[in-house]
Parts: sequence; C-alpha cells; structure tokens
Amino acid sequence: MTKIQQIIIFINKFSLGIMVPILNLILLEKGADLETLPIIMALYAVTVLCFELPSGVFADLYGRKTVFLLSCGFQVLSLILLILSNNVIWLIFSIIFNGISRSFSSGSLDALVIDQAITVQGEECLPKITSRLAILDAIGLATGSIAGGIISYIGSTYLTNIVLRIGLVIIVFILCLLFIRETQLQRGREERISLSKHLQNSKSLILSVPIFKYIFIGVFFTGFFIITLETYWQSAFLRVSTLADSSWVLGIITFIGYMAVASGSSLSLKALEKFRNHHWRIYILSQLILCGSILILALQRSGLGFILGYAGIYLLLGLGDVVTNSLINKHTPNQTRASILSLNSFILQIGAMCASLFSSIMVSRLEIWGIWIVAGSLIGGYAFLVTLINYRVKRLGSDKA
Repeated sequence: MTKIQQIIIFINKFSLGIMVPILNLILLEKGADLETLPIIMALYAVTVLCFELPSGVFADLYGRKTVFLLSCGFQVLSLILLILSNNVIWLIFSIIFNGISRSFSSGSLDALVIDQAITVQGEECLPKITSRLAILDAIGLATGSIAGGIISYIGSTYLTNIVLRIGLVIIVFILCLLFIRETQLQRGREERISLSKHLQNSKSLILSVPIFKYIFIGVFFTGFFIITLETYWQSAFLRVSTLADSSWVLGIITFIGYMAVASGSSLSLKALEKFRNHHWRIYILSQLILCGSILILALQRSGLGFILGYAGIYLLLGLGDVVTNSLINKHTPNQTRASILSLNSFILQIGAMCASLFSSIMVSRLEIWGIWIVAGSLIGGYAFLVTLINYRVKRLGSDKA
C-alpha cells in the first residue's frame, strides 16, 4: 500500500469520525424529533441496502476509482443539504444521499488497493494489507471521533463539524483524482463483459467455493450482534456505572472501542502470518471466544468490568474482520472483488436490520442483557456447528476449499 493510499484512507475515515459523536444531535437540531429520528435512520439503512450490491457491480465493471469519486460527490451533496435543512423533508434527501455515498464507498477503494497489492506482491500480502486497512480505518475513526467531540464542545453550533467534513471529503476527492491509478483495471476494460455475464460469474464463484457460504452466515450473525451492541451499550453502561455523572465517559469508551479494533487487526496479522494455512480455524476460534466475551459482558454489573468487556469484544471483532476479509479476498478474482465485498457488506446490513426488528419486539421482555445473550449464543452456536461439519471442516480448516 502506497503512502498516498494510506493518507487518503485515513483522512476519509477521520472525516467520517468527526460526525459520529454528534450526527443524531445534528438531525434533531435540523428538524427531526424523537419520533421521526428512527424513521430517518431506517431510511438510511434501506438506502444502503438498495445500493450496496449495484455499487459493487458498477465498481467491477467501470472502475473502483470512479465509484469512490462518485461516493465523495454524493457525500458532499448530502452535507450541503444537511446545512440547508430546516425540516424533515430536507433531512430525508440528505440522509438518502448519505446512504448512497456509504454504499458507493464500501469496498471500492479497498478493492482497488487490494488488487494493486496482489499484482505487485502476490496473495501472500493479503493478511498484511487487510490488517493495515482495518487499522487505518479504526485509528481514523477513533481520532476523528475525539476531534469531532472537541470541536462540537468548543463551537456554539455543529456547523464547524459539517464544514470541516466537507473540506476533508473534497481533499480526499482531489487526492484520489490526481494520485490513484487503475492501470490493471484499465487494461481489463478492453475486454469488458456484460452486466448479466458479470452477475453470472459472481454467482458461480459463490456457489463453487464452499467457504463463502460459511463466511456469509458468520457475517450475518456478526451484523446481528453489532447493531445490538451499538444501540444499547451507552444505556447499559449508565445503568451499571457508579459515577454520579457517567455521560462524559461515553466518548472515552467509544475511543477505546476503536483502538481495540485496531489492536485486534494488528493481532490478527501476527496470527495469520504465523499460521498461514489455518486462517479458517483462526476465524472460528475468534468467534467462539467472541461468544464467551459477549456472555461475560451481558453479566457485568460494574462500570470497569463493562469497559473491559466492551474493549475485549471490539478487539475480537477487529481480529475476526481481518481474517474474514483475508479469506474472502483469497478466493475472489480481481474482476469480481468489489461485487463480493459489497455482498459481504450487504449481508452485514441484513443481519443488522433483522437485529433491529428483533430488539424492538423483545427488548422489553428480555432486557438489554437478554438481547446480548441471544446474539452471543447465535454466534457461538454458528461457530460450534461449523466445527462439527465432517469433511468440510477439514477442508476449510486447511484453507483448501
């Protein structure tokens, strides 16, 4: 990965992090209320789902760089509409363009970086490149979140956060336009296939490689759990904390979570390099430990124990994410990489939406702790059952699938 690629990825995630701590507050200030806010966020999720797969296919057919530049354009448009918003209608258009931007950015730049790294260094670089991407993402989001919280605290309004985000997105657009090249893809465009043929190739790939269905099932359950954690962890922490005012700790815990993801990504690189032919076993082991960590977190009744459990879970999520991406990219040819990565993100979002529906129905009966126990049990049950699948387990365990 080149220096300019690392700079672009970091700035892109840093600018996103600036908005993370205060996005819902901005929406409430710009015309939403407690009744319309969930509807707006649901609209965002639906938009991401609708454009996730088409954006990946478009990236494979017409170029990852083109799709990423479009993502930047949609993001700037979304932010401008957010500044101009004074009612829910404007917010709806802003959030739709934000969802489109999110769909177009997922996997496009990562696929380009991975393609170029494989071309130069071969498949042996996959653990290193996926780990570095995950670390850059986590550190960018962590530092951006801290900066966003400080900026919103100093400023009298949230306008500074939005304007800074626009400026950084424009910088990312210019850097990508001037310094990112797609030489490998450009040569491939001379033999560009039709959309139907591309979709058929992607379908055949998924059906012919047994490991994909196991990965995507795991991704679904991971998405199911992550949304329950992100939705309820603040409320759960405030319940168990003994501090008179615990709200100020939430930003610190968010930072700790992102840094734990970065640490997990770094740890996964060492594990993948040491056990080169056992990536799948590392993934399953991480999922089993993750299940135990979730159950431990659900049983915590102290603030310190909660923070340690929260950090441990995100460390394992960072580790598992890198191993997952390494396995996906190892079995995916360059010409369908963006489509498969978008499918992975799509399944993650489906798991998150199912969890949102389940939680809204069951949280009053099970409480937050019960929801987490269910989510953790699903991950543990999935990992346990996969390890019991006779000869397939042996094939996957040695990475020969």
